[in-house]
Amino acid sequence: MRKRITSGFLDIRKGEMFLTLLMFSYYYLILVTYYLLKPARDSLFLVKLGAAQLPLVFILTALIIAPITTFYARASRTFKLSHLIYITSVILIVNLVALRWMLNLESSWVFYVFYIWVSIYGALTASQYWLFANAVYDPAQGKRLFAFLNLGGILGALTGGEVTSLIVSRFGVATEDLLYFCIVFIAAFTVIVWLVWQRVLKGRREAGAPKRPARREETKEKLTDMFSMIKRSRHLAYLVGIIGLTMATASFVDYQFKTISVESFPEKQALTSFLGTFYGRLSLVSLVLQVVFSYRLLRVLGVTGIVMFLPIGLLFGSVTMFIFPGLVAAILLRGSDGAFKYSLDKTGRELLYLPIPLQVKKRTKVFIDMFVDRWSRGMAGGALLLCTVVFGFTVRQLSLVVIGLLAVWITLGILIREQYVNAFRDALARREIDPSQLTVNITDAATVQTLRDALASENEREILYALDLLSEARDKSLAADLEPLLGFASGQVRLKSIQLLSRLAPDTVRARAEALVLDEDPEVRLAAIGLIDEYDGPDAVAPFVSAANADDDPCVTASELRFMAEKTHDIDRDRAARLLESSRGHPSGSGEAVRVELARAAGALGTAGPAAKIRGIIDELLKDDSDRVVAEAIASIGETRMRVYIPTLIEYLLDRRRRWHARDALVEFGDGIVGTLSDILGDDRTPLAVRRYMPVVLGRIPTQKSVEALVSNLTGLDTSLRFRVVKALNKLKHRYPDLRIEEGRINEAFVEETRIYYEILQIAALQESGGRSDGDALLVRALDERLTFNLERIFRLLGLSYPPRDIYHAYLGIVGSDKDKHASATEFLDNVVGRNVKKYLFPIVDRVSESVAISRGVELFGLEVKTKDDALLKLIEGDDAWLKTCALFCAMDSNTEEVRNAIRAAASDPDPVVRETARLALGRIG
Repeated sequence: MRKRITSGFLDIRKGEMFLTLLMFSYYYLILVTYYLLKPARDSLFLVKLGAAQLPLVFILTALIIAPITTFYARASRTFKLSHLIYITSVILIVNLVALRWMLNLESSWVFYVFYIWVSIYGALTASQYWLFANAVYDPAQGKRLFAFLNLGGILGALTGGEVTSLIVSRFGVATEDLLYFCIVFIAAFTVIVWLVWQRVLKGRREAGAPKRPARREETKEKLTDMFSMIKRSRHLAYLVGIIGLTMATASFVDYQFKTISVESFPEKQALTSFLGTFYGRLSLVSLVLQVVFSYRLLRVLGVTGIVMFLPIGLLFGSVTMFIFPGLVAAILLRGSDGAFKYSLDKTGRELLYLPIPLQVKKRTKVFIDMFVDRWSRGMAGGALLLCTVVFGFTVRQLSLVVIGLLAVWITLGILIREQYVNAFRDALARREIDPSQLTVNITDAATVQTLRDALASENEREILYALDLLSEARDKSLAADLEPLLGFASGQVRLKSIQLLSRLAPDTVRARAEALVLDEDPEVRLAAIGLIDEYDGPDAVAPFVSAANADDDPCVTASELRFMAEKTHDIDRDRAARLLESSRGHPSGSGEAVRVELARAAGALGTAGPAAKIRGIIDELLKDDSDRVVAEAIASIGETRMRVYIPTLIEYLLDRRRRWHARDALVEFGDGIVGTLSDILGDDRTPLAVRRYMPVVLGRIPTQKSVEALVSNLTGLDTSLRFRVVKALNKLKHRYPDLRIEEGRINEAFVEETRIYYEILQIAALQESGGRSDGDALLVRALDERLTFNLERIFRLLGLSYPPRDIYHAYLGIVGSDKDKHASATEFLDNVVGRNVKKYLFPIVDRVSESVAISRGVELFGLEVKTKDDALLKLIEGDDAWLKTCALFCAMDSNTEEVRNAIRAAASDPDPVVRETARLALGRIG
């Protein structure tokens, strides 16, 4: 059982505290800064230009934010995220210095620029933060910690608003000078980003950096396709309509509030102080609603109930504004918008997304962020201009427009109620909801009831899926639905039920512990023993298991040994040896199960345990007749990292049954094995069949040492090995872009690969110009293949120095048959790669005549292969085993002494195919 530092709302686990506090501080400072800028922006704009200009600035903001957000999204795919944040922070600080100077100009356009800039700042830094948070935390951590991080933002908003009011009203700081404070805070959170990222990188290195899926480039989609997709789903259509109305209504409410605010506080400092206090207190109300009421209201009213709070609150505020227009009504109206939108309504909207399939959800969210959100605000700005300038509506009369929008909104809210439940039921049946992507706990009564129904199913997959979705549930009444599952036929169902029940109703599962300890599934037994340890204490484990295991079932004993190994990193070797011996006499199934548990117990010792105590057991398990037992024993070697078994794992790479298990175990050794693997890779005396797996293993150890080992073997190896080395480096660069690859060594390898290409091209031309014997035909085909593979290696090397995706697309254009794509790829490379690269690359890719390319190879490298015998000598003395073999086959017809001597030398080549071909050739030539 994993220990938690805290529980409930603050589910921060061991090792996460410092990093999470840094992330909390980062978001806190972002919102402090924004809520210093926001009152300053509003007061300066309203006092200098008046509320009548607000509709125009709403329109301009909507028009400008969309392309900037798009540009930022593209930049995030080009730059490392941490570097992008550093660059953005520097730009923001420079902008603030420039804006502070510009505000002295008192020109109208400056206040437009400042208003729009602050809006961009708010959208950009928040988006940047959550991108960074998703890079720092995995989905499971995010589900636990994002609520706490969001609390940092709310407290930051509260602090920013209160500090603004305090320093402006009490200390007389000018509104414009608030920008100086913001510069300090931006610098501070940039330092925090650096600290967080260094800690994350260190943690990944120490943990062996688990593989993270590479980001995929978002596919471009036509707007008409998005509309068609939304039209096909009523639930999605209602949801998009609600979000559009939310944004449009917010613009009207914001205009009304700011108009009355500037009328009530016409002086700049007083208005700044009021807005700071208002925004700060609004954040406090939002915090109370989120922490205290959201869970309770969600259980009682359901998701479609809590999303009605915002429109009903706004309706009440708008009616009040129409009857009693004034500052109190404006505070009530804008307060309803801010308090509910970022608490109850936000939670509800996230749950409304729940039944939407993940891929559709991603595409829809992009569409909403880039189109619905911005354009709803822009269209609301246009409608405001029409109402205020053309029709001359007062703030009071605008309330009627808002009430009309709210009527449509509330209607959609009523309609979506039934659609949500139906959509969720369908998504559950099709298993379209990804539990790992859930950012909120499912507590809505209707949703939970649907999941209760699924728990009563006889379908194992349906039950497991429902249990995954309920993994963070807090409704204790679910215990009645879970308890029957402790006797379900599937071990996985029993295990997940234990895990959920132990949190919701520990007494219920504790009462069933004796039966669960005797369960046939080893993971269920282990979980049951863990429950005894957690609830009764470690001293109770052995007596309890002994009493429960009256029949002395060896499987139960093995699970007890495994649990103690996991908990204490120690093991009773004599007891394990006796158990191993006794398992031989049991039926094959149960005996195998005991030995599997013993192998897992050995692995549970980890690197902290006295692994030598279990070596004899592992030796026996590796000789076992069961593939499953041997596989678990190999895995335990990886977990304990016992170096004495490294030669054994290397041998297993030649065994098809053991190969992938051995590879995974070697990866577990991490940096500690990199030197050994590098030596094997570069050792000509080691069989090629073994060496070819070294780059694969090194490419899965994402450390700087592994990169350096691969880079050091970029040249001088067999062709197939060089390809595997470059491919491993490509994968490391793609998955872990923060690893450094020495540019000079890459350039050396690139030049060497182009030299080989020109040499093979020259040899191929000589071969084609001569006779066409069977040997010649075979060699020509082999040379053509090598040119193709060599070109791929050249571009893979380029992908280590330039953006890999761009280089890949250029490669496809170069090797393809489409002339236009080839021309575009050549033009792209001409504008991207350096001059030195072009010198070697362009004669190859520019499709000049073969003779020109050969001449260029002679100029660059002094290649002199004038005759077919010279060509054969080059290939026989080269490092490409297959070309050696083909050249030896051709050389049977040669009469020159140099070629015959080369054949004799090849008869002792370490490669068996080359050796046999050379001996065959010697037999032919006598």
